[in-house]
Amino acid sequence: MGKSSFAVLIAIYIFLFVLNSLSPMAFGDDYLYSFIWQGDAMNTPLPENAMRLSSWHDLCMSQISHYFTWGGRTVAHTLAQFFLWTGKNTFNIFNAFVGVLLVVEICWYINKGKVTCHFEPKTLCWIFFVLWAFTPGFSPVFFWLTGACNYLWTGVFFLGFLIPYVNSYYSTKLGELETKKFYSVFMFFYGIIAGWTNENSVCWIILALMVYLYWCRKKYDVPYWMYCGLVGLIIGYALLLLAPGNILRLQAEQNGSAWLNAETLKKQLYTLFSVLLFQFFLWYFCIRSLLGMRKQEISKAIKKELLLVKVLCVISFGMSAIMVFSPGFPPRSGFPGTVQLIIAAGILLRLQNDYNLKLIQSGAQKFLFCVGCIYFVMTSSATLHNFYNTHEEMERFLTHINNVAEEYKDDILEVNHLNKASELETHLSGFHILGYELSDNEKEWVNVAFSRYYGIKGIRMVKEDDVGKKNSTKKHSVSTAESQSH
Repeated sequence: MGKSSFAVLIAIYIFLFVLNSLSPMAFGDDYLYSFIWQGDAMNTPLPENAMRLSSWHDLCMSQISHYFTWGGRTVAHTLAQFFLWTGKNTFNIFNAFVGVLLVVEICWYINKGKVTCHFEPKTLCWIFFVLWAFTPGFSPVFFWLTGACNYLWTGVFFLGFLIPYVNSYYSTKLGELETKKFYSVFMFFYGIIAGWTNENSVCWIILALMVYLYWCRKKYDVPYWMYCGLVGLIIGYALLLLAPGNILRLQAEQNGSAWLNAETLKKQLYTLFSVLLFQFFLWYFCIRSLLGMRKQEISKAIKKELLLVKVLCVISFGMSAIMVFSPGFPPRSGFPGTVQLIIAAGILLRLQNDYNLKLIQSGAQKFLFCVGCIYFVMTSSATLHNFYNTHEEMERFLTHINNVAEEYKDDILEVNHLNKASELETHLSGFHILGYELSDNEKEWVNVAFSRYYGIKGIRMVKEDDVGKKNSTKKHSVSTAESQSH
């Protein structure tokens, strides 16, 4: 690996590590998953006898209960509960590394699936920039502990699983490793892990691989490891999708109402539009390039590359569009599809260099480079500023909670709302800012999980219309200025 490439990867790691370190545990999921799963719906307040995770046995029992009572994402939530048990600092170190690994994997994809340590620094920079600029919900995917385990880590798992298939698409020549029997066994078990990750992603990968293997059978003898990997992927996806907890979760979230009604569909379509809008420049480049090359005489090698680009674009859209028919569609669900789209755009840019194609004029490249640099400096600066202020405020807040925990074991602690980012700051950050807020109702599951974590009876935020008023409940209102004195 060249010094420049190594420096770029180190810079990306430091950037991600700093933002991870400035991101506190999120109210809600992070605190809830710090406990052994109770077997209730997520929005059910934790009982007083809920136990914090403290051993491998606790982790195993928790995930068994979770699988049969709430959801099938065992791989993701095992990771989340492991890091919540071992500590946020441990997570920060490994999560930044996984973010860098994602950049490296995308680079391997773009370069025909070749696993190598030779990278072009500008390609690495471009990959990280487009991830930063065009990922819907970048911060929940990369910095929120539970969110990262559900999207970033699982995305790296199934991308790593697909690299050998991409390499085989370009070259049918088997490597020395691929001829070994243990490689087929490895791909089978890796397929189970990769399939047991994300509902809206793996289904499209399975479909694409089935079509690909059917095509391969007509051309040459398909290596045994390809079948083993696909079978493992299907088994893993079945374990994910057919988890008993998924049925119970769907019932709990719908509360007896129809799975998909007109109001829900309207919201889902709006989210899909928002995700596609976030990806707009990537879609524009890919579609414009594909349409432009239809008018040109191109070689078979280029046609083969363009076929892969088209498949990646279809998969990308499918990964996001299928979420319209799910019970919920958070913008971060568009992350897997964004990664596929980035790979498609990256392949097109490589084709421009390899075959001297004119997909982007040199003048336009210089303009986009300047705009991109300005955008990254602006958004990263605003994001770092907000993350630092939030970190400092949360540190004061949590220090105060620890100081008064003994006093409020039998009473309700009432605190002021944490500062929220302004609309201008949110836009300047490129929508990378995370929100942290408790409810004004101490009985909400989010508040209960937090209070159980710190050993107090309960906590609530001051109601907006009750600020400055007295009430009968014992109150200890905490402002930022007051917190600084603790």
